[in-house]
Amino acid sequence: MKKMMMWLIVLFFGSMPIFAQTSIDKPAATLKLTKQEVISVRQLRADIDRLENATGVKFTAEQRKDVLDSRINSMLFLQFCENEKITVSDARVNATLAQLKSQLGPTATDADLEKSLRASGVFVDPAVYVRQRLLFEAYIQTKKPAEIKAALTPPTADEILKAYDLAKASLVRPDTIRISVIYIDTKGKSDADIAKAKDTMSGISNTLKANPSKFDEYVLRAGDAAGYKAIPSLYLEKTAQSKKIFGDDFFNAAFQTKVGDISSVIQTPTGLRIVRVNEFIPQKQLTLSDTVPGNQNLTVQEFLAMQLASEKEQIFLNKTESDLIASLRKQATIKIFTDNLNW
Repeated sequence: MKKMMMWLIVLFFGSMPIFAQTSIDKPAATLKLTKQEVISVRQLRADIDRLENATGVKFTAEQRKDVLDSRINSMLFLQFCENEKITVSDARVNATLAQLKSQLGPTATDADLEKSLRASGVFVDPAVYVRQRLLFEAYIQTKKPAEIKAALTPPTADEILKAYDLAKASLVRPDTIRISVIYIDTKGKSDADIAKAKDTMSGISNTLKANPSKFDEYVLRAGDAAGYKAIPSLYLEKTAQSKKIFGDDFFNAAFQTKVGDISSVIQTPTGLRIVRVNEFIPQKQLTLSDTVPGNQNLTVQEFLAMQLASEKEQIFLNKTESDLIASLRKQATIKIFTDNLNW
């Protein structure tokens, strides 16, 4: 599920044990769906302190009330799941956490995952976030199977055509070249290694000037043993974003090279490159049957269909979440001690 319920933002705090109140620990709210629970001012302040530290924003009284409401919603949802026997196993939570980490790279840590979640607006412990997400998925699957099936109905031809008409202005393929690259990365290398890399690339360049047909052979033999690496085929778009990604030196040299020609050694901040331009693809207004720039395996039609399906699913999830919380709050007994929210 692409969007997490807003009330999840404080679930981590809401899932902590409810300690007995002391004479100096006033209640911020009480709630009961299936059992009585208390949210103390001390706990709420701890929640808000964590969120303020994470966001760098000082919360107003109204925002404190929003945090309290979010926590109430989370706790009601947990009571509901407990009552309805909706559960997820620790093994599934751990497997999902591992999957999320793997998407960040093979060496990603727990801290990397938490940082990534915070960047997307999730300020809770990753394990709690995942458990809540899986509980909501289980709720949808067990309580709303017909509705989710209807929501996932593929978009119609008319819907795709309407989406294409609206997006047409941005569906333009820029001037693009398809290139092959022979390279050695030198960033972080010693002076001796950089000197050796320059000698290697200079030798390759001299050979190619004498016999350009050997370029494919060099690409084929690329690897650690050869002392250089290669990218057989790479599409480079003539856009400001591509220029920023690849750097001015590489970008300018590639687009100044004619189709079929091979560049001299290009020195960049990250290494040495030799480029052959294989093909020039001029700017074009994309049709539904054209492929998406940067993804030769996906057509514009398929891309729009996926986008529409995702939007339809998100609308369903948002409404389901809103309806569920409204229903739980209507059934529950909730008392908010407004005077205790001022500090």
